[in-house]
Amino acid sequence: MASCMLLIWIPINTKAMKLTLKHITLSALSAISAFSFAGNPERQGQAGAAQLTINGWARSSGLGYAAGGLITGAEAMYMNVAGLDRMKNRTELVFARTEWLMGSGIGINNLGLAIKLGEDGDAGSLGVQVMQFGIDPIEITTVENPHGGIGTYRVNMTNIGVSYSKSFSNSISAGLTARLVSEGIPDVSASGMALDAGVQYTTTLIPKVGSMKRNDFKFGVSVRNIGPDLRFDGDGLSYKALIQNGDYDKTMQVKTDVVKLPAMLNIAASYDLRLDKVKGVYDNRLTVGFGFTNHSFSANQTTVSAEYAYKDMISVRAGYCYQEGIFSEDTRTSAFTGPFAGLSYDWNVDDDNVVSLDYSYRATNPFSGVHSFGIRIGLGSAE
Repeated sequence: MASCMLLIWIPINTKAMKLTLKHITLSALSAISAFSFAGNPERQGQAGAAQLTINGWARSSGLGYAAGGLITGAEAMYMNVAGLDRMKNRTELVFARTEWLMGSGIGINNLGLAIKLGEDGDAGSLGVQVMQFGIDPIEITTVENPHGGIGTYRVNMTNIGVSYSKSFSNSISAGLTARLVSEGIPDVSASGMALDAGVQYTTTLIPKVGSMKRNDFKFGVSVRNIGPDLRFDGDGLSYKALIQNGDYDKTMQVKTDVVKLPAMLNIAASYDLRLDKVKGVYDNRLTVGFGFTNHSFSANQTTVSAEYAYKDMISVRAGYCYQEGIFSEDTRTSAFTGPFAGLSYDWNVDDDNVVSLDYSYRATNPFSGVHSFGIRIGLGSAE
């Protein structure tokens, strides 16, 4: 795998530590050019812990990998942990249910909890995320019973992450996640540790006196799934063999090769457009987004997205994720065909508390797509 170094220059001064558009553009272009040839489509399917590449959240999956710069709160623990401390509430609880590849019998449950630390919430944010796969039982077959009938087994896949994020100014935040990952079947399993890290930057791109637009440009960089190799082990890898020229059996253990984690790097940016023409009114927002994702075990992905929001209460979003070979069934390396969409309803119970309902859809072939449903509860204002 090609190795590269990403350099992002952040000038530090006493004037709010602002990055200019020139600096951001040069950083993004440098990173994209450095990683644009680093994808490894020939290694598709060779990584372990593929569950770490799955976004089971309902809101962020409706924006794809373009959400890396703007995602906030508990869902940021998957896409870019730097956004964890940018949530608008003191406490946030999120639950999501994903029907993965509808018709495959795979369901994913996600639970996330995020809490602002410190009396004024200025000590950063701590978050915990649990992702658990529910897979229909699989029939046990053997040489003697090729058609089953002797029982079933289940595949177990779970990962648990603990995150911390801190805003260093109104513009810059960073975060780190330590994640325990486990997967296997009853008699063969593997477990390990993965680390994620991310940075987000937000600013007003073209400040104007009296303008209602604030923090309309968002930029994020994250690296995910960095950690030691996994190795599967267990009684299921042992067997009895008759020793040659002998009259006794001996239990033999199959030693498996190690598998690497599916490391990835994501660069994302977004810009808010105010659609209202009436002075003093900002009810209609259109956000356009872009994302570039480098995968260590598959082809790189380029994502474009758009989100329309009315009074930040009703949001509709859609986009497309391009990957080399995606237009043909003969060359496409996954079930995903590119399009995705989603919607949200945010109900402000009062000035401090909010309840949100989210849904997203990702198109696939075969199967009937990926459907995610989520509910978010925000308690106490952090603003």
